[in-house]
Amino acid sequence: MGLVLRYSFRNLWRHKARSLLTALTVAMVVAVCAAMAGFSRGVLVAARQSGSPANIIVLDRKAANQTLSKLSPRDINLLKSLPQVKRNSNGEALISPEAVQQARINAGELRERPGLIRGVQPIVFDVCKTLTLTAGEKPSAGRKVCVGALVHTALRVDDSDLAIGKIVEFQNEKWTIVGRFDAGGTALDSEILCDLSDVMAVFKRTGYSTAVFTAASVSEVGLLIKTLNQRNDIQIKAIREVDYYASLAEGYERVIALAVALALIVGIGGIVSGTNTMYAAVLARIRELGTLRVLGFGPGLIVFVVLAESMALAVVGGAAGLGLAHFVDGFSARLAGSTLTLVIDHMALISGGAVALAIGLIGALIPAWRAARIPLTAALH
Repeated sequence: MGLVLRYSFRNLWRHKARSLLTALTVAMVVAVCAAMAGFSRGVLVAARQSGSPANIIVLDRKAANQTLSKLSPRDINLLKSLPQVKRNSNGEALISPEAVQQARINAGELRERPGLIRGVQPIVFDVCKTLTLTAGEKPSAGRKVCVGALVHTALRVDDSDLAIGKIVEFQNEKWTIVGRFDAGGTALDSEILCDLSDVMAVFKRTGYSTAVFTAASVSEVGLLIKTLNQRNDIQIKAIREVDYYASLAEGYERVIALAVALALIVGIGGIVSGTNTMYAAVLARIRELGTLRVLGFGPGLIVFVVLAESMALAVVGGAAGLGLAHFVDGFSARLAGSTLTLVIDHMALISGGAVALAIGLIGALIPAWRAARIPLTAALH
């Protein structure tokens, strides 16, 4: 068996150009497939990480999302009085009233970039567990804002234009960036946080968009949601925070399906290319393979020779492709008004590796079968 393997690998070295081109083809196919898998994983990870199991989002009962919702100060005060709402050490209810606004933002040299503004109070950092201040200060009154880690991608501007101390403009007002925050790759990462009172004044709002609060006990969340949704004295709709963001991700199902379809098409193309390459290699070595048969190599060993060469190229090309895919890990892109991040995790790498092995195995089956069935007289002719 060792002799057979040495023969296979030596044959690859003899045909350097063909082997290199085949490995590069496999690498490109694997890189694309892994990137498509990483895109799908990014959507799922963002949906799963957005929100806390103990948090509840409250919207207007007639609203489909936060931007269309409208809650009154009375609604917020009623929620704060609920005994099921968790409180901090100062006895303050962990409830974050928020005003969400779409705006046209000027940043750097670019103008009228569509973005999402969220008016919040400082307590939002206690309610939203994924929210972490990474630099500077929290948003405060006086047009002082905090920028998410992926806002530059959402606005399609350079990240340096959103550095602390820079000025952004929207709603005919100038806002100073005083801090940067990270939300763990969730939807909040592509938003600008402003002081709630500033947003209410500038956008001339009389009500809030939504409120997020933390339940005193995770086990009470389900019953609390049911109770709030059945009350008639307050026209609100309560939903688990994790369920709310998961429902938003459902809109990307067709995009994920398209990404998977493209990956399959590319993978099939790689298999066809591998089959064509190995078939041409077999035809070019008919006499050589026939000589091996005369020397005592059975059909099974001939098949093994072809498969070994194909799998060796697939492994080398697959490793190179996975290496290329690793370089796009964490790459962010704007999609349908939000920002998605490619996640090249172990599942994406396994998917790419599986494609490489499929190209090596399936692509060599027909050529191997053809090589094993070559009559000795025809092979030596």
